[in-house]
Parts: sequence; C-alpha cells; structure tokens
Amino acid sequence: MFDLKKAAKRIKEDGLYTFIYNEMKEYAGREELTEEEILLLFQKNPKFLEDYKTLNTQSEISNIQLIEQEVLPDDTPECAKLKQQLNHYRKELIRLEPYEGKPDSMVYAIWIGSAVVFLIFVIHNLIVLYTYWYEKYPYLVYLSYLVVAVGGYIYYRKRIKDHLKYHAVFKEVEEKTKQLIERGRSSGCLKKIFQ
Repeated sequence: MFDLKKAAKRIKEDGLYTFIYNEMKEYAGREELTEEEILLLFQKNPKFLEDYKTLNTQSEISNIQLIEQEVLPDDTPECAKLKQQLNHYRKELIRLEPYEGKPDSMVYAIWIGSAVVFLIFVIHNLIVLYTYWYEKYPYLVYLSYLVVAVGGYIYYRKRIKDHLKYHAVFKEVEEKTKQLIERGRSSGCLKKIFQ
C-alpha cells in the first residue's frame, strides 16, 4: 500500500536504493533511467518492487504509506464512513506489516535453531557443573536434549503456520483497502491518499 511514483522517485534519487537502481539500469541496458522507465520496470520485473519492499522493511521504513484520513464536518455520511473504514484498515495493515511477505522458513529455522542449540548448551553446562547425571542417568540427559530439539521443531512449525495465517489476513485487508480507495476516488471522498 504505497505510491509507486514515490517508490520510483526514491529509487532514482535516494542513496539507500542505489543497488536496486543499478540492477534496474543493468536490466534495461541503459546508463540512466527516468521515473517512468522505473515504473515500467516494476511491471516487467516484480523482483525490483519486492527488493524495494524488503529493503524498506530491513531499514525499518514502513511500506504502508496511506495517510490517516481526517473526517471533516462537511463530509457526507458515506464519505465519513468510508474514511473511518479506511483509517481502520490502515491501522490493521501497519499492525500486520511484518507478515506482508510469505514466511522465509530459513530465517525462522536459523532463529529457532540457534535458540535450541543455546538451550542445549545451557542444559549441558548445568548438568556438567552441578550434577553427576552423565554418569548416573546418561539416557535421561540425552532425552532432555531430544525433548528440547523436538520442542524447537514444534515451535518452528507453529511460527510458520501463524505467519501464513497472518499473511492471509494481511492480503485480505490489503485487497479490501484497495477496493475502498477506488470507491473513495470515484466518489470524490478522498483527495490525498498516500504520504
């Protein structure tokens, strides 16, 4: 939910997006690109738009550029309702923004796997330092490691499932927002939509 023209301008002028701009120039086989050419490249190769969104997310820049619509006293009841609904959807999109893309299973695997390895390391050190369980109950010790590993795998599966669920909700709200924006534009209720 952002203005493609603003994205094209940022890619052309902002140093943060230099590598995307360079990839676009290489793809197009040109020395320089206009903002209109960048917009066309967004359509030809959606990877550029995905790279832009990913870089924004990594840089903690929101991809939700909808502005909050002020409900004016002279708005018709339909316009007021439309603006309130759009503001609600905007808040939902911002809340669900981390789930905009499909889950990257490698990120979750590395994050949760690291936590599992650390937890096993801590358990191992506690057992070695304060008990004699390796001599008396070795199977129990290794079983505890297995329990931690299985628990980590179950948690990994849950995180992927939750991400997919929230991703579906995000896409649904995004589609409703697009329809609402089109309705607002055609009825003349919305003047300025994006930051």
